[in-house]
Amino acid sequence: MFERDDGKDSFWDVSKLVPKKKPSVNRFSTNEKTSDVIIGENTAPRKETGENKINFNAYEATRVAETDKVATRSYIPKNSKLIKSVTIKPSPDRFDFYDTFRKGALIYFEYKCSKCEFAPFYSYKPQYSQMNTEQKKYYFYWRDEVRRGRYPKTDYSYVYLYAYEILNLPEKISKEDGLRMLCNVWAAYRKDLPRIDVNFAQWVQDYCLVYEMECPFDRLREFLFDVINASSFKEFYLSDINENSTYSAAMIAYLSDYDWRRGKYACGEHADAYRANIEGAMQRVFALLLADERISCTEPKRVTRTAFPGSLCTHSVKCILELDYYSVADSSELREIVTAAIKYTENKLRACLGVKSRLAIKHIPDDVKAVIDGYFESEFERQRRERERANAPEYERLYDSPEESISFENALEIERASWNVTARLVEGIDDYEDTSSASERDVDYQSLDGENADYNRNSSESGKYGLFSYEIDFLRAVLYERSEDLKQICANHSTVPEAVVERINEAFSDNFGDVVIEQTEFGFEVIDDYTEEIIEWLQ
Repeated sequence: MFERDDGKDSFWDVSKLVPKKKPSVNRFSTNEKTSDVIIGENTAPRKETGENKINFNAYEATRVAETDKVATRSYIPKNSKLIKSVTIKPSPDRFDFYDTFRKGALIYFEYKCSKCEFAPFYSYKPQYSQMNTEQKKYYFYWRDEVRRGRYPKTDYSYVYLYAYEILNLPEKISKEDGLRMLCNVWAAYRKDLPRIDVNFAQWVQDYCLVYEMECPFDRLREFLFDVINASSFKEFYLSDINENSTYSAAMIAYLSDYDWRRGKYACGEHADAYRANIEGAMQRVFALLLADERISCTEPKRVTRTAFPGSLCTHSVKCILELDYYSVADSSELREIVTAAIKYTENKLRACLGVKSRLAIKHIPDDVKAVIDGYFESEFERQRRERERANAPEYERLYDSPEESISFENALEIERASWNVTARLVEGIDDYEDTSSASERDVDYQSLDGENADYNRNSSESGKYGLFSYEIDFLRAVLYERSEDLKQICANHSTVPEAVVERINEAFSDNFGDVVIEQTEFGFEVIDDYTEEIIEWLQ
């Protein structure tokens, strides 16, 4: 056995390095709401026994309950069919770590600065104390410009600091002005600073929920798709369910698994047409799905979340949101229908643009397909009429019907005035000799139909497409190549063959689907393909 050598092994003995007395700890001091006691180095611990012993868990529960009793409030949103109720509770935090920021925000609220050079600034949670002199000068200059509706160059941190002021100073900024300011700065800088979408989507929705305000659809309309994708509580941006285009855009972002905006042909010169027609067609689709109750809500859900996540919030505005709501996006079948409908609509647009490639569609219900087809038929017919009107000669527009509504009182007044004029014109011509025959004088023109006179068109029930009888005779003469009859008909009615042909072709185009008379080097002829149909029609 080896003997221990105390001289050498004592090197490994660390007992001499261990302090004989345990040191006291200086605890961190904060601005606590319930106590101003600071435990320092010379404060000796006290052992609590019996009645003097403090139960901190019970104390905290009592404090939170008393605070909730005073500050907790609930309400039911007025125009929301998805959000059932909103409850706002005060934050359970006992410490206010950002009270200094709030005091500085009140002091600096009216500060302004003259125009100066841009000074870059970055901070995870920007505050006044983190900025140097140049950055403060630029911030106050930039903030004044933004308040005036002008938006110079900036950084993320300047935008966030501006938002923190709005969130933390409700006594300085009204809720209406605060919402407007948040939306304006968001819309102005989101393209240059795209990461603000994630934060502002949460802050704007929480601002509205806390202060019982409606979703500002009119301010977010142009980028609502991105807003819904960035939001963690998307139902807020669908609160106003109706059948307008804004709701259509929101539902597309909420329910579609396909983002049509990323498509190859949805950019550039066709971007506006894509947006207008996809939202227009889907507006009819959603109306159909709502009517058939295929858009139905699940059982109500509840989510509890801290308001204004990621922001700098003082204790006075920090709160907890408890939201009871219905979810529409849980239906996989509904998502498949909406996704397929959007792809089918884009395929229709591609066909209009002459693009041969098509998007693959698994399945689309027949009634949904019919609604989209009907939209394109009616919409493109309307656009065709508008183009024709825009390209028409100026003098033709003078013959358009007036846009104001018909007034029967005005019509009677015009008739009375015309009879007064007639009475004055016939005065003193009592000796006028009427050479017309009795049969001609006794004709009741209002009783004449198209077969007896040229004063009325043939009725649509007779199958004559609203043509005058002489125009039908003209068509018969063209069919049987009787050129002398054509001349006689035109002479009797003070017109030219080209005008009669135009009226006949227009009537057949509207009712038959195509023109039937064409002009050749030998004169006017009935198109060979329609000869049998015209003979049958005339009979």
